[in-house]
Amino acid sequence: MSTIDIALLLNGVGRQAAGSSESADAPLRVVIVEGEALRLPRSRTSIRVLAGSAWITQCGEDLFLKAGEAMTAAAGTDGAVVSSLRGQPLLLEVR
Repeated sequence: MSTIDIALLLNGVGRQAAGSSESADAPLRVVIVEGEALRLPRSRTSIRVLAGSAWITQCGEDLFLKAGEAMTAAAGTDGAVVSSLRGQPLLLEVR
């Protein structure tokens, strides 16, 4: 399984094109496929599942979310690791 660290994208690097009015604080949408995991930096704690089912591990605890559900991690904890369930692509919105 590969783990993707998107800290640079979540911190705004490359997210705002020249002349664009889009804010670096806008949510980032991410697709995770089977065999991938996403590691979120501690600074980003809000995850909303837009499609698919998510397996989220943080501080040794597991949480399972389906489309339409969201979570907010406690501040100051380790970054969450997110992966898809059931071999289906997972579409997330991360803030």
